[in-house]
Amino acid sequence: MTANVSDSGAGLVAPDTFVVDLREGGQAERTAGFLIRAPRPALIETGGRAGVQAWLEALEQQGVPRDEIAYIILTHIHLDHAAGAGTLARLLPRAQVVVHPRGARHLQDPTRLVQGARTIFGDRLESLFGLPEPVAAERMLTPEDGETLDLGDGHRLRFIGAGGHARHQYMILDEGTGALVTADEAGVRYPALCRRLGRDYLLPSTAPNQFDPELMLQSARRLPQLRPATMLLPHFAATSLSPEEIAERLEEQVPLFVACGQVDGRPAGPEETRRRLAEHIRRDAEAHGLDWAEVEPAVALDLDICAFGIADYLQRRAQGKT
Repeated sequence: MTANVSDSGAGLVAPDTFVVDLREGGQAERTAGFLIRAPRPALIETGGRAGVQAWLEALEQQGVPRDEIAYIILTHIHLDHAAGAGTLARLLPRAQVVVHPRGARHLQDPTRLVQGARTIFGDRLESLFGLPEPVAAERMLTPEDGETLDLGDGHRLRFIGAGGHARHQYMILDEGTGALVTADEAGVRYPALCRRLGRDYLLPSTAPNQFDPELMLQSARRLPQLRPATMLLPHFAATSLSPEEIAERLEEQVPLFVACGQVDGRPAGPEETRRRLAEHIRRDAEAHGLDWAEVEPAVALDLDICAFGIADYLQRRAQGKT
């Protein structure tokens, strides 16, 4: 199979920056990685087992030798973004793995990361992501919020803490090009639905077990202040929405998502939250002119993930643990 390198799969999306379809669970246009062709080349996001193969194909297609990759950068350590990090680190021998300080120990020992993911994905975990290999501590860099990494030729990456989706998450701004990799803080776009509509359709990503709606909205309000020239979403690729439009969409939808997890002021639990969230998304999609028969399969996995995250957040809040 040839690596998918197109405007939605692996084409030029910013100067020297290419998007690669990481084929999460064999699904196209689900999870994206980004290659920055600078004097010290970097790839952002590894995906899982399928993502490793997609990256190797993309590097060959782009004519980038494996031993020239300087950095493997992770926006956060959820398995759809990072399960392939240890494998790619083994296959790209000179690359350092760049990860949030809160995530480093879980790359060294992925046991708890896998256990947490298995509560959501169950037996689907291996087919979706594979199992992560450990990353040696000496291969890792752990920049703090606001620190930068110079790739050369003006590609200076600034790491911006963004803890609404997960506390171990960065957004990454290329100060030379203005391209902002939003991590999962700016939500999920669905390319097939976007093509159907003729404009972007985006939903928040409220994954367990560190979802924090207030921090997510803080990040949303920060997007216009960063003034990105391009916004790149790991789910999926470049968005046509402006920072202001994404901020407005999240300000509207995040509170509504959280409300789906409450019945009479009490946490509803994952199953009821999923039912209520599906109904909310159905109404929202139909208000945008979409057919639920097309939307439901596109958002099914995210419904599971988001419902778990909302239920977990509300349970933590009820216990005073947020």
